[in-house]
Amino acid sequence: MQEMPWSRNTTWRQGSVLARKDFQTVGLTDVPNTDLAIAISHDCDIANDNLDAEPAVEFIFARILEQRNGNYTHGKNPRVLHLDYTDGEKLVSLELLSSKRLIVQKDKLEAVQPDDTYKLTHSRQILQSWLAARYRRHALPNSLVDRLREVFAYIEKKGKKNSSGILSFRLSYDPEDELPPEEPYELWLNIVYITDKDDYRPMSEDIAQSLKTEFPRLLEKTKDCGNVILRKCEAVSEMEFTLRDMRETVEYHLEHLSHRTEPSGPVI
Repeated sequence: MQEMPWSRNTTWRQGSVLARKDFQTVGLTDVPNTDLAIAISHDCDIANDNLDAEPAVEFIFARILEQRNGNYTHGKNPRVLHLDYTDGEKLVSLELLSSKRLIVQKDKLEAVQPDDTYKLTHSRQILQSWLAARYRRHALPNSLVDRLREVFAYIEKKGKKNSSGILSFRLSYDPEDELPPEEPYELWLNIVYITDKDDYRPMSEDIAQSLKTEFPRLLEKTKDCGNVILRKCEAVSEMEFTLRDMRETVEYHLEHLSHRTEPSGPVI
C-alpha cells in the first residue's frame, strides 16, 4: 500500500467546496468561468484511506449565479443543476455542469481544507439524485417519441414558463416496446407541483387541462407515426405523489433522449 498522508477523519465530504484560491495547490490551472469546485464522491469513498483502492476525489466545477433558473433546480435537467448553498446568512446559487468534472488526487487534496464559507443546505439530496440521474435515465421507444414529438415540445414550453412551481412531469405508457404505426400506445401523465405556494396548484391544474385539450391537435401533426391514447393527465401535489407512484412512472426531463444514436426523444 502507498504511504500517503490521508486520514479517515478528513474534513472533506460530498458537497464540500474547494476554493478557487486552492486550485493551483491541488494541480488545477487554466480553469476559466469557474468560481469553485464541489466534491461529488461519496463520503465513504472520500474517507477511505486505502489509497490503492480510492486514490482520488471527484469534483465538479461550479460558478456563482446572480439568479438561479427554475428550469435547472430540483434536478430537472440531467446536465445542468442550479443548487443552493449558504454563505453566512446569505443564500447563494451555484451552477454545476455534469460535463465539467475533474479528479483530484488525495495526496494533493490533503494539503488544503474545504472552504467553510459555503455550506450545503437541505439540497444535498438534490445533488445526490442529480448525480445519479445521469446514469439511470430511461430512454423511450423511438416509435413513441415520434408520435409525441409535438406533445413533448408543448410540455417543454409549459414547463419552462412555470418552472418555479413544477417539481416534475411523470409519465407511464403501455406497452413498453417499439410498435408499428397501426398499433396505439396508452399514456398516463402526472404534473407534480411544489406545495410551497398556494398558486402552484391552480397553475398546474391549468397546465394539465390545457394538455388534455391540446393533445388531439398536437397528435394530429404526427398522425403518420401512429396514435397515442391519453388515459390520464392530472396535477398532483408533491405530498400526494407516493413512492409507489414514482416506481410506476418515469420522469420527463426538459431535454431529449431516445434509443437512437442521435437523440431526438425525451430524457427520462
